[in-house]
Amino acid sequence: MGQTIKNNFNKRFGGRIRIVYAQKVSVIEKQVLNERLCKAMVGVLTGILGREPTQKELLGIDDLAKAIKHK
Repeated sequence: MGQTIKNNFNKRFGGRIRIVYAQKVSVIEKQVLNERLCKAMVGVLTGILGREPTQKELLGIDDLAKAIKHK
């Protein structure tokens, strides 16, 4: 990240976002966490695109920059 991007991020979210990684996770817990992360990612992309993302978009095969229409 460039310095300007970091400064803007800290201005907007400074101190309100924390990332906590689990130290020891069972196989079932890891699977549940991965499913939740996938659902969250699909939800964010759905909000940005205004529609459900395709499988190719989720896998990074299709470029999302072309799919986003600027108003």
